[in-house]
Amino acid sequence: MKSLILLSSILILALGACRKKQFDNDQSAMLNYKIETAFDEMTNISDQAVNGNLVYYKSGKIISTKPGEKPVLEKTPCDVIITLDTINSFKTVTVDYGNTNCDCNDGKQRRGKIVTTFTGQYIAQGTVITHTPIDYYVNDIKIEGTKTVENMGLNTNNQPYFNVNVNGLATLTSGETLTYSSTRVRTWVSGFNTLLYRFDDEYDITGNAEGGFSSGGGFTSQTTNPIHVKVGCGFPVSGTIDLQPQNKPLRIVDYGSGTCDFTFTVTVNGVTYTFN
Repeated sequence: MKSLILLSSILILALGACRKKQFDNDQSAMLNYKIETAFDEMTNISDQAVNGNLVYYKSGKIISTKPGEKPVLEKTPCDVIITLDTINSFKTVTVDYGNTNCDCNDGKQRRGKIVTTFTGQYIAQGTVITHTPIDYYVNDIKIEGTKTVENMGLNTNNQPYFNVNVNGLATLTSGETLTYSSTRVRTWVSGFNTLLYRFDDEYDITGNAEGGFSSGGGFTSQTTNPIHVKVGCGFPVSGTIDLQPQNKPLRIVDYGSGTCDFTFTVTVNGVTYTFN
């Protein structure tokens, strides 16, 4: 399966831009980014685990097992146990970081488990992939909920597209909770004929998201023009988002006209700021 790129990086760039310009002191979207990112990472972690490696998401050794099988190597702190079940009708990969924080190669600490089930191959119409964290923490923030990715087949342009839904809950170290939900459509517009090479992949992403704190506050976001992502670029190259923090001015985020120039604009109260 190819790694997936969603809107988490887009939202953090937009909100980070607002913080940089000191438009306000709203922190809700920054924390909403953290929970969205945690669910995005689950996809990449499970993708890599299927191949028996984790690259950025580990620090110790990888110990691979099958259900009910005792690991050949004894687990030490920060070794990661990957368990693959390919026998049952629901294929499952479990990534177990253990009960203590592990410093992973991407600079984050993780503990707990991620369980991912597959009803079929990623490229097969009707396949549903479900990611479920169990006692899972990223930088001591507990992440709960589910993320599902459903292959809807081909659209009218003969392009594969996927419904991606996240319903999550994060518990902060302060005890405050943050709810997050998103509903998106990811259309695979280029690169789906070269399954073994991911850097020619291009996606259009549409949809909306919302989040809120137990103490009040939050935000909503809506794509007003599809966000176009080139995996080989690693940055959105076009598309617009309306981002509305509660009781704060609307942010209009614009990623340009298709050039991979790592530049975007944020318009607030009629004033446009350029970031690169």
